[in-house]
Amino acid sequence: MPAPAPTRSERDRKDLREWLAEWRYWLGGAVIMSGIWGARCAQKGELTYYWPVTPLGVWAAVLIAIAIWLRDTDDSDEGDGGRTVAC
Repeated sequence: MPAPAPTRSERDRKDLREWLAEWRYWLGGAVIMSGIWGARCAQKGELTYYWPVTPLGVWAAVLIAIAIWLRDTDDSDEGDGGRTVAC
């Protein structure tokens, strides 16, 4: 007997948990890249351009786009995470 399909609110909570987990990965990446940048600045003895801003900015833009992307209004699960695809 198949398990009952999750309700819309259950899916929304799961999506939110996954999205927040992605932000934790982003923060971890920010710490690592900032550490590399800081070590390089210490090695050179001067502050250089904060290069992690580029990958972190792109990554954050993707996460924000995921948050505001339109969702399907029906409750079908087609393997696309409930997201609509703009053509």
